[in-house]
Amino acid sequence: MVARQRGVGLGLVVAGVLGQLVVTAVAVAQPFDGEQDAQPQSATLAIVGGLLIDGHEGPPLPGAVVLVDGNRVVAVGSRDQLDVPDGAEVVDATGMTVLPGLIDVHVHLDILGHSDYQHWHGRYRSRYADVMAVSARQLLMSGVTTVVDLAGQPGALSRTKARIEGGEIPGPRVVASMGWITNWPDEQVQRHHRRSHTVNVRTVDDARAAARTAIAQGAEILKVHTGLTEGQLRAIAEEGDRRGIRVTGHVADREDLLMRIQAGQDGIEHLSLGAGDSSTIAPEVLRGLVDHRTYVIPTMIQTMIQGRAVQWPDWRDNPRARGLTPPDVWADIRRSIEHPRRFGYFGGGLRVRRMNQIGRKLRQLREAGVRVLVGTDAGTPLNFHTDATWQEMDLMVGYGFPPMEVLVTATRRNAEYLGRGDELGSIARGKLADMIVVDGNPLLSMRDLRNVVVVVKDGHVYRTAGRF
Repeated sequence: MVARQRGVGLGLVVAGVLGQLVVTAVAVAQPFDGEQDAQPQSATLAIVGGLLIDGHEGPPLPGAVVLVDGNRVVAVGSRDQLDVPDGAEVVDATGMTVLPGLIDVHVHLDILGHSDYQHWHGRYRSRYADVMAVSARQLLMSGVTTVVDLAGQPGALSRTKARIEGGEIPGPRVVASMGWITNWPDEQVQRHHRRSHTVNVRTVDDARAAARTAIAQGAEILKVHTGLTEGQLRAIAEEGDRRGIRVTGHVADREDLLMRIQAGQDGIEHLSLGAGDSSTIAPEVLRGLVDHRTYVIPTMIQTMIQGRAVQWPDWRDNPRARGLTPPDVWADIRRSIEHPRRFGYFGGGLRVRRMNQIGRKLRQLREAGVRVLVGTDAGTPLNFHTDATWQEMDLMVGYGFPPMEVLVTATRRNAEYLGRGDELGSIARGKLADMIVVDGNPLLSMRDLRNVVVVVKDGHVYRTAGRF
C-alpha cells in the first residue's frame, strides 16, 4: 500500500443559510496552540463564547472566538483577545461547546432505517434521489458535515451530490463509492436488493475495469464486497493507488481478511474481522492490521441497535428521525420496525449477547495500535441517520476510548483517512469552516451530541434551535 493524499424532490427547508459560497486563497491551516491568531480586518461569521474543542487533542479553550470569512476560518482565539469585525453574523455559543463538524465514514443515503430491504428498494428505487435528500438533511442537522456513502446507486448519488454542492438542498459533503464491486454467482446478484448498485466481476481485467468505471462516475473511494480473488483485489487497489483514493469493504473469513490486507485493501468494514462468533481477534490478524496500517471501521451500532430497540421499544418512535422524514415514508418505516425481534436482517436473532464480545474486540484493536475510525452503517434497520453517529461514539467511550480520542477520531482522523486532513476535521486558521455548536459538553457525556443547535458547513449556518 502507498500513502495517499488528495487534496436530495421532497421539499426541504432549512432556515439561516448565509449568503453565497465564497472561495478565497488562504494560508496553510494551523492548529490552535494556546495563542490567538492575528486579528483579521473582516469576517462574515463569528462563533463567540463557547468551549472550543478544536480537533487537535489539546486542552479545550473556554470563552473562544472563531472567525470565518467566506468558507474559511480566519482566526481562532479567546473572547478577551479577538474582536468581532463589523458586519459579521454572530452565533452566541456561550455555555455550549464548539467542535469540528462530525465525519461518518460509512453511511447509506438510499435507506432510512426500514427493516425490509426487498420492500424498500422495490418501492423506492425510482425515488432514490428523493430518499437521499431526506438522509442528507437528517445527517447535516445532526451535526454530520461529511459522509462516506458506500454502495449507493451512482446516478442518484451524482444527482444528490450536485444538488448539495449547488445549494439546492441541505446536506453533508458526500464522498461516494458509486456502488460496489463483487464476485458473486449471477443468481445471487439477481436476487440482491441492491443489484442496480452492484458491479459483478469474473476476471482480473473485469475488476480493473469496474474500478475505472466507478472512478469515472465520480467515486472518491472504492467499495469491495465478498467473493473477490487476490488478483482482482490487487487490480482494484492499484487503480485506487493510481488516483490516490482508498479501497474499503467487507471480508468473509480470517483467510479472506488476511488476503485482503496483503492485497492492499485499506479499510475493513464491520467488526467481525473474520473471527466468526469468537470473542477475540487472532494475533496474526492484529499483526497484519498494524503492519499494513489497515483501518477498521467497526459500525458497532449497526450490530447492536436491534437489541437496544427491544430493550427500549419507544426507540421505534424516534422524534429526530420522525421529524425529518416525510409522513408517508415514516409510516412505511414505522410499520416495518414494529417487531424488531423478527428482523431477518440481523440473522434471525438478537445480538444482545454480542455486546461484550464487541467490547473485547474493540479494546484489542486499540491496545494493539490498530487505526479505528468512526463509521455507522447509518440507514440500516433502526439505525437512523439522526442518531447513528453519536451512538457509535458513545459506544466507543463505553468500551474504554477516552472521550477526547473519540471526538478527534470522528473529526480529524476520519478526515485524514479520506486524504482531506488539510481541509477538514479541525478548527484552525485556513481550514474550511465546518463546525457544530452543541448544548452540552461531549467530553462529559457523548450523548450531548444529540443536542446540536447550530451547524456550520462551508461557512453556511444552519440553525436547529435544539429542535428538528
